[in-house]
Amino acid sequence: VVRRGVPDGDGGWSVCWLRGDRVTAVLTVDRPRDLAQGKRLITAATAVDPALVADAAVALRAAARTAVGAGS
Repeated sequence: VVRRGVPDGDGGWSVCWLRGDRVTAVLTVDRPRDLAQGKRLITAATAVDPALVADAAVALRAAARTAVGAGS
């Protein structure tokens, strides 16, 4: 379980459930972008960096890991 933001703070908050480096579920309160981006990560089974997922200032889509050697 990875928390993004704080429930008592401004700007909403989210919780992401990870299995390994994949997001498997997302719960959001007043963070619609986290919901939309989290759904895309789940659907595509995209690997993510858990440290970036935990940073509420970073968009969830930016937490996606890029494949090494992609396009080579």
